[in-house]
Amino acid sequence: MTTDLDAATAWPVITRLADVEGTSDHRTEAAEGVWQNTIAAADQALEEAARIQRGVQHNLRLQQESRALREELRRAHAEIDRYRGMHARVVVSMRQLEEDHTSEMTRLQADNEMLLVRHRVYKLLAEHYGTAALRLAPAVFAEHRDRVLEHVLFQRRKGVPVTAISAAEVAFLLL
Repeated sequence: MTTDLDAATAWPVITRLADVEGTSDHRTEAAEGVWQNTIAAADQALEEAARIQRGVQHNLRLQQESRALREELRRAHAEIDRYRGMHARVVVSMRQLEEDHTSEMTRLQADNEMLLVRHRVYKLLAEHYGTAALRLAPAVFAEHRDRVLEHVLFQRRKGVPVTAISAAEVAFLLL
């Protein structure tokens, strides 16, 4: 006697002509049910395998997109670092230019003030010589110039504007 397990694992055997013609017995029906269950299970397994394959393909596509985005992010960070370095160099250059500009402006202002003082000294000397009708000897002129320059610088240190110093003030220095 055979069991359902034997029927499920054995190939169906057609033993009678009646089985071929459409009449069947219990063994044949059990075998067909097992085959139908096996086909249904295989079909379900194929669908599951197809679903898993789609999931794996989707996962691989996401991994590739992730790698591409990671590479793009790396390039963006490299570009940011490059621009950050350029910005730092520009800021250093600008600060250096500002310092150079400030020192140059300070130097030019000092030179300008000195030229104004010298101009005032020569103007005062010219007024004195014009009013005193003295001869212009170079040695005497240089000595007088030095005295007047000292006086003007002294007055400037006291806070007196250079333009407020008159020729009458320096006349006593030149006698």
